[in-house]
Amino acid sequence: MVEELTGVTHARRIKVQRGEGKIQTDTVILTFDSPKPPSRLHAGYLTLDVRPYVPLPMRCYKCQRCGHGKDRCKKPAGVCVRCGKSGHAERDCRLIPIA
Repeated sequence: MVEELTGVTHARRIKVQRGEGKIQTDTVILTFDSPKPPSRLHAGYLTLDVRPYVPLPMRCYKCQRCGHGKDRCKKPAGVCVRCGKSGHAERDCRLIPIA
């Protein structure tokens, strides 16, 4: 597929988590050989709109910080999502949620 698309150096299909496994979506992330990608791309008889891909920042669900996942977290204990203190999970938090 990549060989047929002018200016594309790499293509990767987005997968999403569904239940126990991941399924492929119809969305493809393309890497271009120039810093400014085209606004449209011709793939066979189709003309496709091209939009920039901005991934969500990686968030650790153990310490609640950005830039790494819980598997690579160096904190010995987790941090509560609701109050930001360590020593208990969100389900055990005594902070009353604001409605």
